[in-house]
Amino acid sequence: MNLKLKRLVRTQNSEQYALFDLDQTDGNRQPITIGKLDLHYTGEGTYGTILLWDSASRKLKAAQRRAFIQSLLRELVLPMGVPNEYVVEFFAPHLDEYEVYHNLDDEGGEGTDDPAPSGPGPAEG
Repeated sequence: MNLKLKRLVRTQNSEQYALFDLDQTDGNRQPITIGKLDLHYTGEGTYGTILLWDSASRKLKAAQRRAFIQSLLRELVLPMGVPNEYVVEFFAPHLDEYEVYHNLDDEGGEGTDDPAPSGPGPAEG
């Protein structure tokens, strides 16, 4: 696995990253999304959630997954200058019913309050 992170959101106390595997590409030769990471920084430590799509999680043995997650957290937590303690939950969801809801403008410039499901697309692997 050749991991790449792309920060999606950053606030004073939190960050959200998309996780990509550069060794896997979609039909457009773009890296496939394998999950996401949410981190929240406090004075006591870092708290967060790692979502690794089921298809990506199945490729890792338990020890490999632990090493992957610990390496990822060391890279992100230590530079933030917060205490080294962290609590991060791990999930490997199926994407069969994954949806994103938003009220962003569509291509025609008109917003909608209707759910705009955005399937996982390349995230399915």
